[in-house]
Amino acid sequence: MAAALAIVPACSQPSGQEPVRPGGEPRITLTAAESGRLAIDVEGLPPGDLERLKQDPPPQDAWEALLRVQVARGDAASSALPPVLGDYAVHGGALRFTPRFPFDPGQRYEVVFDPSSFPPARPGTAASALRAISATIEIPAPDRMPTTQVVAVYPSALEVPENHLRLYIVFSAPMGLGAAGPYIRLVDEHGGPLADPFLPLDVDLWNEDRTRFTVLYDPGRVKRGILPNQEMGRPLAAGQTYALEIDPGWRDAEGQPLVAPFRREFRVGPPQAHALDPADWRLDVPAPGTRKPLAVDFPAALDYGLLQRALRVAAGDGRPLAGDIRVEREETRWLFTPHAPWRPGEHQLVAAATLEDVAGNRIGRAFEVDASTGPDAPRASGARVPFLIAE
Repeated sequence: MAAALAIVPACSQPSGQEPVRPGGEPRITLTAAESGRLAIDVEGLPPGDLERLKQDPPPQDAWEALLRVQVARGDAASSALPPVLGDYAVHGGALRFTPRFPFDPGQRYEVVFDPSSFPPARPGTAASALRAISATIEIPAPDRMPTTQVVAVYPSALEVPENHLRLYIVFSAPMGLGAAGPYIRLVDEHGGPLADPFLPLDVDLWNEDRTRFTVLYDPGRVKRGILPNQEMGRPLAAGQTYALEIDPGWRDAEGQPLVAPFRREFRVGPPQAHALDPADWRLDVPAPGTRKPLAVDFPAALDYGLLQRALRVAAGDGRPLAGDIRVEREETRWLFTPHAPWRPGEHQLVAAATLEDVAGNRIGRAFEVDASTGPDAPRASGARVPFLIAE
């Protein structure tokens, strides 16, 4: 990737360290590895220290303490952020970090080399006399037109229950590694932002290809009777209208902003407080010899993400069937299209114990029940719903 690269020295050093002077001191540089992937080098280290690392490589956590690379985020202390995954090695007279996945264009990274974590030469010897250094590395995005946009938000209904727990934001292309929090907000009908509606997390919740982002409402505020709920109440109130707003500054995997800002209004209805009951589900069973879908209709919307993985179809002997899943009608209909034509005989719709509606209610256990652990405490369970493909 051809791009201008910026390395900005940090404004401060760890406590007790002097600013690093130019000259024969260690320095952080960005370089191209043999694979063509960008890597980070710490140059100017004593040859003896490098040889020790080469002959006796430390474990991964010790590498990360010695040379820490993380996404730059202004909304959290650096110690609370996970390091970028990658490999460490001594290469060409330098300590090198190569990320497991390429650095994101348009993203800033904080790099800290802390020689106090350097393994001593032998037991009882002093720690390295080198000074700690840090830098911010920025990889500018290529100059191109934005193409990524928000294509869906779930729940997709215009009215959601007061106690719903999750939002799913779906993008048209993979998104970058930058923090999502600054780009998402909920506002009331007057445009005022809601105070702390979402659960703060150190790690963002993406699907594997980074096209679907999960936002969690703070469950401590949603669930009745516990302290956050008593002090702040639920994030949403029945009878009110809100809007989800997404700032276009959120960068995709190519470092580009979104095509346009996104806004979606929704109403809030009464809470859903009952456990799921598979007896309430209606199955539309296809004919044998066809690949028409099995359709399952629910009385209320189920969780979009869990509908992708917590329901499956099996033959009468329990053997899972391969097929494709589709969710329709505002998450109240689930369709399974088999890869091979249906065969006559007994089949099963298999629901995992993790299946939930949008308010966290599971089969056999409502979200609002007392979280006791005794033998009589209600417990979530899976279910098997039999159906017959008639000849």
